[in-house]
Amino acid sequence: MKRGCAIRTVAAGGALALALSGCGGGDGKDKAPAPGKAPAKPAAEATAPAGGWPQPENGRLTAKMCGLLTDGDYARYGHQRMPQEDAGPAQDDSNSVYCTYMLGDQLTLGLQKSAQGAKIAFKQGLDRHKDRLKGKQSVLASNVVQGADESWFDYSTLGGSPSEYEVEARRGGLIVGIVLSEVPQHPDKDPKGMLAALAALVLQRIPDVGKTDTGIVHQVKYVVWGSGGAALQIVYSDPVNSKSVTLKNVKLPWHKEFPMPDTGSQPTAALSISGAMGSPTGVLGCEVLVDGKPVQKKDPSAGMTFCDAMYHS
Repeated sequence: MKRGCAIRTVAAGGALALALSGCGGGDGKDKAPAPGKAPAKPAAEATAPAGGWPQPENGRLTAKMCGLLTDGDYARYGHQRMPQEDAGPAQDDSNSVYCTYMLGDQLTLGLQKSAQGAKIAFKQGLDRHKDRLKGKQSVLASNVVQGADESWFDYSTLGGSPSEYEVEARRGGLIVGIVLSEVPQHPDKDPKGMLAALAALVLQRIPDVGKTDTGIVHQVKYVVWGSGGAALQIVYSDPVNSKSVTLKNVKLPWHKEFPMPDTGSQPTAALSISGAMGSPTGVLGCEVLVDGKPVQKKDPSAGMTFCDAMYHS
């Protein structure tokens, strides 16, 4: 995941070999060792530093968590990680940390207040990735990381090189992203398996992070009703995706419900809905509710209706 995105996994140590083989490229089939030869043993897994692997402090991710992956971890899967360039929390209010290295390697972690919030952020990140790669080569694969609720792997768009890859994984409210630079890289190694195994290591080393919701998921409901059977047009704001949605020739009465997680970075949400009739004799009313409680309601009026509210979570 790139800097500025809201962000992003874990198997037990003994399951990493499964993560690597199960997420390989090509036809995805395991290769048997040559007759008479024992399977090659991977390099020893890195041991935890004194005091253990870095964990969140007071519920916040810190730059220390860049140490969740070591140079040895990358070397174990055939990649030489370059020296670190930058490490620190996001500049906004999101609970995120970014770790960048020379030549393009990245590790990012983001923690939402709820699994629902992280699920929305994960989908938004994947949608942005698909938009950036539209018309370009893609090897998009889903569910590649053991221990994650959902994950994806593909070429990265950072440097525009087809040999730069990334993985993003979500477990509960936690999102982990890793970008693998193109150099120096061993051509006989499978980047999907490498990134899946590295993401699984991160999840293993912070086993409880993201598993418990710390925030509320509010339920927003828009309602429009009136005469005439149908509205010519209904327009509503989607505070989760920060966009306006327009519907045409909508049968009445109409309603729309969706979750609005407490993310911490957007404590105030703009909620609005409007409707218009095709005939000036038709009447429309509207209502905005949060968690079943009205925050604004307009009685039916001729021609059109409009409801808006600023909701503070």
